[in-house]
Amino acid sequence: MWPFIIRSLEVATILLLAAIGELLTQRSGIINVGIEGLMLLGAASGFLAALIWGIVPGYVVGMIMGALFGLLHAVLSITLRVNQVVSGMGIWLFAMGFVTYWADRYSGPLPPGVVSLRIYGLSPLFFIGIAAVFIIWFILSKTHLGLKIRSTGENPFAAEVSGVKVIRIRYACTIIGGALSGLAGAFLSLTYLGTWSHLPTKGLGWIAFALVMFSLWRPQILLGGAILFGFVWQFAISPESVYAGIPAPLPILRMLPFIVTIVLLVIISSERFRRKWWLAKPEALGVPYIKE
Repeated sequence: MWPFIIRSLEVATILLLAAIGELLTQRSGIINVGIEGLMLLGAASGFLAALIWGIVPGYVVGMIMGALFGLLHAVLSITLRVNQVVSGMGIWLFAMGFVTYWADRYSGPLPPGVVSLRIYGLSPLFFIGIAAVFIIWFILSKTHLGLKIRSTGENPFAAEVSGVKVIRIRYACTIIGGALSGLAGAFLSLTYLGTWSHLPTKGLGWIAFALVMFSLWRPQILLGGAILFGFVWQFAISPESVYAGIPAPLPILRMLPFIVTIVLLVIISSERFRRKWWLAKPEALGVPYIKE
């Protein structure tokens, strides 16, 4: 049972890193639907870097790749004021084609000598992901910087008048969000899978994106949602780890995380929940800011 718990928490770590980065980005007013693409780019670049330099440099390179494409999204959506959804979708589509061309030729497991550090079977990145949630919660809720970030997501015009550098904050949050998504992708390929295969994210980025909305932009709810989906995902992949007599065929079980996601989105769409959702949603989310 413990191996199943470890694997579930590793999936939760992937979701948590990507989702907490997107939550920070969205609290500043920028929406990035390209999380799946950022994770793919981080997974591919991290895997290839690990083949040469090892696990830790692989994580670093994955973060850098995510940050670079987070910067690209920031330039497109903040400076050039391209539709933010279109920009994110473009990054996702580019990532699918690029990593297929660039990384699929290296398909296979990591060399035996390339191993990651474990603490009671858990990667240190699990604990880093937990820490990131509380750090971002503390910054957003308890600091003057967090007030600035939230104000840029709620009313950037009033924030600018108050002396807040709206564009600078949105750039920083989008780049940090991209870096965390890239790190999530690197963790996926280097620790959870330990191999490279064609488009390994399999929709995890979209689940992370949905978790941000489901959490009502609150890091503590996001943490619980990521752990829940981590266990759901791992159960769908290896139900025999829990109970060998489950009658449902594996292809049906592998639909389970997405079925749960759809159910949660339906709940979010209900009238009662939507009223709370709109109250929690950053008012200027996805709205271009034109400095006057």
